[in-house]
Amino acid sequence: MAGRGWNALPLCAGSLLGGALLLEVLLLRQRAGREHDADGRKGALPFFTLASLLYLLGNALENARRFVTASPSTRGVMLAGAGQGWDYCYSCQSHVPPRCSHCFSCHVCVLRRDHHCTLLGQCVGHQNARYFLCLLLHGSAALLYGFLLNLDVVLSLLQEGTALQAVLMLVMPWLMLLMGQVSIATFFFAFVSDACLVGFLFCTGFFLFHCLLAVRGQTTKEWFEGNRQYDLGWRDNLRAVLGEQWHLVWLVPFVDSPLPGDGITFRTKRPGSEPASKSRGL
Repeated sequence: MAGRGWNALPLCAGSLLGGALLLEVLLLRQRAGREHDADGRKGALPFFTLASLLYLLGNALENARRFVTASPSTRGVMLAGAGQGWDYCYSCQSHVPPRCSHCFSCHVCVLRRDHHCTLLGQCVGHQNARYFLCLLLHGSAALLYGFLLNLDVVLSLLQEGTALQAVLMLVMPWLMLLMGQVSIATFFFAFVSDACLVGFLFCTGFFLFHCLLAVRGQTTKEWFEGNRQYDLGWRDNLRAVLGEQWHLVWLVPFVDSPLPGDGITFRTKRPGSEPASKSRGL
């Protein structure tokens, strides 16, 4: 349907990143199966290596699932009525609490909205910010781990051929495949390495930025505006985003960590404790 064409991008991008890691596991198993020890027995993929990669990948996928299913929208939320500082959303035709704004992709207002994640087709808000951060953490670690596992193969590939061929192998492996310069197996190794490296840089940048926001008690909009009225100290700020068990949620997504707030009312700083805000240009 025409109205849902925007969903193609999250589907393709998510499939590319997830497929790269799954392909990495298959390639590792293939490489290990071809190794022989002195007795002629087939080598096995080290258990710790495979278990670590699958642990990171499983955490990333489960956090992604919970991020999508834990809707931070105002649907089903009882808004007691317009309080002081509440805005009016003309799209939803309702008053909305502070830090709540309308998402024109989700077609609904989102509590403590940060931004709309195009990759997963869901807004980052009050209920699912924890899973978004953990997804970025485990996704970054899994992608980096996958790239490092392939590093020896990549380095050996770069030593073959001319310098131009090495650059093309890193930047456009599909072009080298179409030109018949590399085998399908070599293309797979180069493609997986490229996808893991680019995905790692992308996820790490987002993770560091949103960790900074969480520690400062801000959303992306509040960061651009220089608004720090909700900064209660780094511990309380992390607790407001990750829940009471904020120090354990990084391990597995199954940790029960209830949020201290309801996404409607928020504690603010005492008057006079607000740090100097960034100047707002016209």
